[in-house]
Amino acid sequence: MHRNGEKIPVELESREFSTAGKVYTSVNVRDLRKEKEVQALMAQKHQTLEKDIIDFQLILNHSADLIGTFRLDGTIIYMNRASLSVLGYSPEEMVGRNYREFILPEDIPATEEDTRLIKLDRMTTQFNNRYLHKNGSVVYISWVSTFSPESGIGYSMGRDITQIRQNEIKMQESEEFLQALMLKGTDMIAILSPEGTYTFASANTERVLGIPKEEFIGKNPFNLIHPDDHTEVMDCLESVFKGEVVDTKPFRFKSGQGEWRWLESHVTNCLEVPSIKGIVVNSRDVTQRRRQEILLQESEQRYKALFDYNPDPVYSLDTAGKFTSVNDTTVKMLQIPRETLLKMSFRDLSTPEALATDNLNFEKVMRGEPVTTETPMFLPGRGICYFTFTVMPIVINGVVVGAHGIAKDITESKNQQLLLETTAKRLDSTLESIKDAFFTIDHEWRFTYVNKEFEQVMQVRREDIMGKNIREMYKDHENAGFFGWYQQAFDSGKPVHFEEFSVPTNLWLDVSAYPSEDGMTVYFREINDRKKAEEELKKLSLVASKTVNSVYITDEQGHVEWVNEGFTRITGYTLDEVLGRKPGDLLAGPDTNASRISTIREKLVFDKPFVQEVQNKNKAGEVYWSKLDVTPIIDEQSGGGKKFIVIETVITEQKKAEEERAQLTEELLRRNRHLEQFTYIVSHNLRSPVANIMGLTSLLNSAENPNLQEGITVRLKQTAQNLDNIIRDLNELLSLQAGVLEEREKFSLPEVVDQVLQVLPGECYGKVHTNLNGVQEIGSIRSYVSSILSNLLTNAVKYKSPDRTLQLSITAELQQQGELLCLSVSDNGLGIDLEKQGKNLFGLYKRFHFHVSGRGLGLYLVKTQAEALGGYVTVESAPDKGSTFKVWIKNSK
Repeated sequence: MHRNGEKIPVELESREFSTAGKVYTSVNVRDLRKEKEVQALMAQKHQTLEKDIIDFQLILNHSADLIGTFRLDGTIIYMNRASLSVLGYSPEEMVGRNYREFILPEDIPATEEDTRLIKLDRMTTQFNNRYLHKNGSVVYISWVSTFSPESGIGYSMGRDITQIRQNEIKMQESEEFLQALMLKGTDMIAILSPEGTYTFASANTERVLGIPKEEFIGKNPFNLIHPDDHTEVMDCLESVFKGEVVDTKPFRFKSGQGEWRWLESHVTNCLEVPSIKGIVVNSRDVTQRRRQEILLQESEQRYKALFDYNPDPVYSLDTAGKFTSVNDTTVKMLQIPRETLLKMSFRDLSTPEALATDNLNFEKVMRGEPVTTETPMFLPGRGICYFTFTVMPIVINGVVVGAHGIAKDITESKNQQLLLETTAKRLDSTLESIKDAFFTIDHEWRFTYVNKEFEQVMQVRREDIMGKNIREMYKDHENAGFFGWYQQAFDSGKPVHFEEFSVPTNLWLDVSAYPSEDGMTVYFREINDRKKAEEELKKLSLVASKTVNSVYITDEQGHVEWVNEGFTRITGYTLDEVLGRKPGDLLAGPDTNASRISTIREKLVFDKPFVQEVQNKNKAGEVYWSKLDVTPIIDEQSGGGKKFIVIETVITEQKKAEEERAQLTEELLRRNRHLEQFTYIVSHNLRSPVANIMGLTSLLNSAENPNLQEGITVRLKQTAQNLDNIIRDLNELLSLQAGVLEEREKFSLPEVVDQVLQVLPGECYGKVHTNLNGVQEIGSIRSYVSSILSNLLTNAVKYKSPDRTLQLSITAELQQQGELLCLSVSDNGLGIDLEKQGKNLFGLYKRFHFHVSGRGLGLYLVKTQAEALGGYVTVESAPDKGSTFKVWIKNSK
C-alpha cells in the first residue's frame, strides 16, 4: 500500500539462505506499476486490434470484390467469401489449389505473364482475365495485384466485370450490327444537300452498285440516272421539297460497271433536322425483281401462247368443275361452240362408267393434289376415244381457286395396248401349243414359265417347279453342260445354241437359250434320230471328201457343218473358217446381191432339190461362177429335221461363153436396127429424090421454052443436092457401124475436149466453163467420144438464144469406182419442150427448131454412139431456159 493509500502492484521474490549456522530469508520487492501500465496499454491496443481484425474480416467476408493471397507458383493461400458469389466456389474449395484450375485455358498464358510482372514491378493494375464459374459460365475479372518480397506472397483484389464486359460486347455487337446493316443490307442510304448533291452514302453502295461511297460525295445523282427517267425522278424530288414523303417508281441507275440497275427509293425531307439538314434517300436495288416482272410478263405471254396454240386440248375449271377457258383444240376436238362449253361442267362430258372416278379425281385436285388419269370419252364422228388427263390445282395464297388441265389423245396407243394384251394371250396360247419344250427362268435361275411340252418331256408338273431354282432341282454332275451354256448366255448377254445329252431323260436335246432383261428363255427338242442321221452323214462325207467338185453340208438354217477338200481348193477357205457360217454371207460375188441370196434361202424352206447358178468370190478375191446342186435330207423320224448337201461345180468358162454369146446377140440386134433404119432411108428418102430426078429429066427433054428448061435445071440441081445429103447420111451411119469394131483404147479426155472446142467458131459463144474433176485418161473409142461432144456442142451453138450470149459448160465425172464416165454439156439456149418432143428427141431426122438449118441427125448419132459404148443419154431442158445433156459411157480400165 502506498503511503498515499494507493495500492501499488508489486512482485515479491523471497529466498532462504544460511550462513554461520543461521537461516536467513531474503525478500526482493519490485514495483510493477510501470509494467502494469504498459500491460494495460498493450491490452487496450490488443483489444483495439482484435476489433479492427474483426471489422477487416467482416469487410473481407462481405466485400463484393475477390480478395486473396497466392504464391508465385499459383497456389491460392487465402480467398475471401466473395468467391462463392462471384465464382460459385467457397474459400475452402479454392485454398490450396492452383489458380490455373479456375482460369479459362486460353487466358492462362496471360495470367502467368501478369504473375511474372508482379514479381518484377511489385504491382499490376487493370489486368483482366476470365474464370470458369462452378456452373460452367464465364466470369470476367479485373485484378489489382501486389507482391511482398519478404514474405514471397502476392496480394490480389479482383472485381467482377462480367456485366460491364457483356455490356461492352453488346455495345460492340450493336455497333457491328449497325455497320453490317449499313454494309450488308439491301437498302442503300444517301443524303442529298439542298442543292441536290450527295453529302453522305452508306458503305454498301460499293457492294450493291460497285461504286465506293467516297465517289458519291459532291456528285449530282442525275449524272447517274438514265436520261429517260430524269423527268419522273425530278417530279418526285419537287414533291419531297414541298414536304411530302415519296416512294419512287423503279428507275435506272448506272453501276460502277456501266450497267443500268433498277432502283426503287423512299425519299424523306429532313432539311429541318439539325443532325441531317438534307434529303434522306433510302434506295433498294430491284433489278432482279424488275427482271422477274419482265420475265413474268413474257411468261404470261408464253403461257397464253401455249394455252391458245397448244396442239393438245387445254382448259381451266372453277371449283365447281365448270369450264372457265378452253383453247381452240378443245373446241375443235369436242365440236361444241366455245360459248356452250363455258356453260358446261366436265361432268357433262364424262361417260356414265367414268363419272364416279372423275368426280373423285376432281375432289383430289380441289384438295391441292395434281392428278393424272386415263379415261374414255365419246367424241362425235370418232366414237369412244381414250385420253390422258393431267389436272393441276391453281393455288393462290394457299387456297385452291380452280384447276388447269391438259388432255392427251392416247386412243392409238391405247388400242395398241389392247392389241398387245390380246397378242399376249394369243402368244401364251401359242407357247402352249408349240411342239418344242419351252421354259423361262429369272436371273436367280428360278422357273417363271414352262409349257405343256416341257412337262411331258421332263415328266414334271408345272405347279411343282414354278419359282424353284433349276440348279437345285436337277443335279449338277448330270446337267453341268446345260448349266455351263446357260451361264455363258447370262454372262455375255447373247443367245446360245448347243446340243447336249440329257442324262435324266436319256435324250439328245437341241437347245436354244435367249437371255433378256427378265432372265432367259429356253427352247429345246429331242434330236436322237437326227444324231443317228449325223452318223450316217459322216460315212457319206468320206465319199464326198474324195470328190473333185466342191461339196459342203449345212444345217436347216443354212450354217456350214462340213466341207470337202474340193471346197477348200476352189474357195480357199478351210472348214474351221466357214464352220457355222452361211455360204452366201461369205462367198457372194458382186453380181450375187441380197435379193438372189434371199431367193436361195427361200428355196431351202421347201423339201425339194433345186439347182441355182451364183457368182462367188474366193478367199483371194477372185470372182468365179458356180452351179449349186442343193439336195435336202429329210429325217422323217425326228419330226422333219433337215440338212442340205450342196455340190458346187465351177462354170466360169461356161458363163463367159454365155456372156460373149449374149453380147454378140445384142450386137446383131443393134446392127439389125441400124439395117432397118438404113432400109428406111433407102426406101423412103432415096426414092423421093430419084423419082424427082426422073420426072425433071423427062420434062427437060420435052420442054422447048428456055425459061422452063432453066427452072427445071435449077430444080434438078436442088434434088441432086438433097440426094447427095442423104448419101452422106448413109455414109455416116455406115461409119457408125464400122466404129463399133474399133478397138477401145486409152486416151486423154482433156485433149479430146480441146480438139472439139477448137473446131467451134469462137464468135458463136461467150464463155465455156470446163470442169473435168481431175479426169485425165479414159478407156473408150476416141472417135465416138469426140463425135458425141462435137454433136452436142454444135447443137448448142445452132440453137442458141438470140436474146443472150451463149454460155457453155462441159463437165466430166467418174462413178461406180471409175467404171462409168458421165459427160455433161449444158447451155442457156432455146431449150426443148420435153413434154411435147421428149418421145421423138433422139429420132432420126427429128427437128424441133425450123428457123435454123439442120437434118435432125445429131442427137440420133449421140444416142446411138452412147449405146454402142455401153451407156445411155439423159436430158434436162425447158423452153427458153437451155438444156443439159448427160452421156453415160463405160470406162474400160
